[in-house]
Amino acid sequence: MHAVVIHETGGPEVLRYEEVPPPEPDDGEVLIRVHAASVNPVDWKRRRAMPADQLPAVLGRDVSGTVEVSRAAGFAAGDAVFGSAGTGGYAELTASPASAIARKPDAITHEQAAAIPVAGLTAWQALFDGGGLAAGQVALISGGAGGVGHFAVQFAKHAGARTIATGSTGNRDFVLGLGADQYVDYTREHVADAVSGVDVALDTVGGETPRSLLGAVRGGGILLGIAGGLPEEEARAPGCAPARLGGTRTPTNSRGSPIWCRAGRCAWRSPRSCRSPRWRAHTS
Repeated sequence: MHAVVIHETGGPEVLRYEEVPPPEPDDGEVLIRVHAASVNPVDWKRRRAMPADQLPAVLGRDVSGTVEVSRAAGFAAGDAVFGSAGTGGYAELTASPASAIARKPDAITHEQAAAIPVAGLTAWQALFDGGGLAAGQVALISGGAGGVGHFAVQFAKHAGARTIATGSTGNRDFVLGLGADQYVDYTREHVADAVSGVDVALDTVGGETPRSLLGAVRGGGILLGIAGGLPEEEARAPGCAPARLGGTRTPTNSRGSPIWCRAGRCAWRSPRSCRSPRWRAHTS
């Protein structure tokens, strides 16, 4: 089969289209013929910094395709599936555990399905594993039109939360169409002036955005981020206890180190290897 392989780390120039042996699925796995694969930040980050003992490697985590061979209960040859590629998605064939895939709905294309897994799981883990979002609460999501953000808007609304999203003027109709109850155009107003009493806020943007969301979070609420945390030099103050990182179920998640926060706000920022959420802040 053909695959895109890296033999060394670096820029896009290290990607090579080569013929390689097809993977063999183990018990509990399926062999998938890939119809579509998506590119996520984790892919180019691994391309630039993968450990030497893991090379050569086929990158790509998100795929959609059809089952060629099944050695797992619940799946048969010919089934249309999508999910995480166990042996790399930039290939004609990939082997994946049955627990990492699902049947593709008929209503979506393979291209659409391949764009779901990493972004969708990140949004889900942040809101529910990290933030404990529940029906009747208020959720605030920055970057509501983005890859993670537009999933988070739909998940929060489906969970029964009042859902507020931020974004630019041009994305207003799109995000409201996803089910958001309120849209804050950050080019025209400050989030903290338009919103208050938020139970769970999710920042998907980074930079100055976490600071702009913090004023909208109620006392005892939670602010989570996947794109960087609160500036450490601004967050230091005595008399504050560290908050705990939300319990994600991501295997790469690991314990972070505490950061002290102003006005009783505390954060726990995790290493770059951690996926969603990287850090969490409580307000009091």
